Amino acid sequence: MKNPLDKKIILDANPWLKDVKILEESISTQLDAKADGQSNTLYMSEKQTGIYGRFGREYYASPEGGIYMTLLLKPTGSLENLPNYTLLAAAAVVSAIETLTAKKVDIKWVNDIYLNNKKIVGILAEAQVQPDTSLQVALGIGINFHISTFPEAIAQKAGSLFTEIPTITRSELVAKIWSEFHRLSKGDFFEIYKSHSFILGKRVEFEENRVLYTGTAVDLTSSGQLIVHLEDGQIKILSSGEISLKKWT
Repeated sequence: MKNPLDKKIILDANPWLKDVKILEESISTQLDAKADGQSNTLYMSEKQTGIYGRFGREYYASPEGGIYMTLLLKPTGSLENLPNYTLLAAAAVVSAIETLTAKKVDIKWVNDIYLNNKKIVGILAEAQVQPDTSLQVALGIGINFHISTFPEAIAQKAGSLFTEIPTITRSELVAKIWSEFHRLSKGDFFEIYKSHSFILGKRVEFEENRVLYTGTAVDLTSSGQLIVHLEDGQIKILSSGEISLKKWT
């Protein structure tokens, strides 16, 4: 395999990580992380056969040219006082890409990153309370790093960070993402997220309790909820865990 993932590069840039575990093939790094349960550990796989996204949706994983990884965290403190890990991860990915490359990317609320109007990154944060009442967070990131072809069903919507010869390696990008994640976790991530959110000011459609709504996305709350001004004058505040945008223009 060309340019295999390099554990040393990732760990050298992230001394806060306890370990990086890399598999040749896995069903899902989310499942690997939750089953193994080692905190501050990054689980990666060259190939994934059962990757999934928000609401259990199927997520395309290319046989090569992708980055598929999950960070397992065991944060202390109440759930209400923890950072929004989806927003934090998105800000870290954006910051890493724009630091290491000349590419400018955007965030689609709440967990997708776009380049040239095509999705190149998906993020999934899953929190679970363990039997001992401790909290476990599996933070998954899938990146189309250097993928030339996609299935016909998603070919018009999916893109790749690099279509040309990459100027960086996958390991360098992974290392930078998690060093930015650690740096931004101190509290600087929300402004990065908001400034890259291309949905603000756009006309959006979403479904709530089987009712379709249309309005304009006007702002984000500090916790990452989307504020939408409906056509009838109502204000809706959308939670990322419950609502998915259907359209935006």
